[in-house]
Amino acid sequence: RQAKIEGQIRPGYLPRRSWITLENDHLHGRQQLAGAQYSARGSGVTRRRNVRMRSRRLFAGALLALLVMPLPRARADDTMALKAALDTRLAYVQTGIADVDAMSKAGLTGLGAALRQRTSYEPLAPMGVDVEHDDLAFFPLLYWPMDPREKDLSPKAISKLADYMRSGGTIVFDTRDLSLGATRGPSSPGEQTLRRLTARLDLPPLEPVPSDHVLTKSFYILHDFPGRWEGGTVWIEALPPADPDSGPARGGDGVSPVIIGSNDWAAAWAVDAQGRPLVDVVPGGEAQRELAIRFGINLVMYALTGNYKTDQIHAPAILQRMGK
Repeated sequence: RQAKIEGQIRPGYLPRRSWITLENDHLHGRQQLAGAQYSARGSGVTRRRNVRMRSRRLFAGALLALLVMPLPRARADDTMALKAALDTRLAYVQTGIADVDAMSKAGLTGLGAALRQRTSYEPLAPMGVDVEHDDLAFFPLLYWPMDPREKDLSPKAISKLADYMRSGGTIVFDTRDLSLGATRGPSSPGEQTLRRLTARLDLPPLEPVPSDHVLTKSFYILHDFPGRWEGGTVWIEALPPADPDSGPARGGDGVSPVIIGSNDWAAAWAVDAQGRPLVDVVPGGEAQRELAIRFGINLVMYALTGNYKTDQIHAPAILQRMGK
């Protein structure tokens, strides 16, 4: 096997040729040492050669240890970064809670399938992101479900999330109120978790999604944003006051760094290995699931394209689709 990349031996791998070379060197050294002992017994030659041979063996052993030393975290980080850099993927924040992370993955898998069927964007398998260690810059959108079992964020994670949002990334916080209990609003476990996790993040002023916001028209024209449940308010960065001369779609200077909802979107998008829905949606059934999928597509298109639909060139088409 080729053991060198650009002249450097791969970390953690010693080429077969090197094993043979070390063994041959060792045998040759033993032969030399035996000859020296025979011809110069009692002299200082043997001792000097012994010292040199021992030094060589120690050096070879140290080099071997460095070469085979495992670097699991670095390799995992490199693999993750390479996968994320080659393709724009959907991503979710890993909570460390197996059932929650599995639902996030299944949800983004289902949403990815819908995107491939209905749009020109063809995402590969979604990726889970560790906000403590992974580079977030590869992902325009992060889905983050809330669960009371989630641990507090470290200062490092807080700093990385702040940089991500300042750089144009969007985090979709889903408090999943009715999936966690019987109540919505500030007293729900999901919203309490959201306040705990984001207490040290500098979030922008928020407002319920206005009817003319570009998010409601980025692909489908929508008025509601259901998931597994319906009725929860969806919050987004507050826009400047509407300009009377503006078109039918408004957006800020860029994408909103946060979108907050409570309808458990991933559960509505989630599919199994055969592409079948995993969770019933309530109360609207499959019609509600279709609206949830459309909202997911709008989310992704909004994160990828920003506020381009606010351009006046799109106004006639949007107005026509709105029946105005």
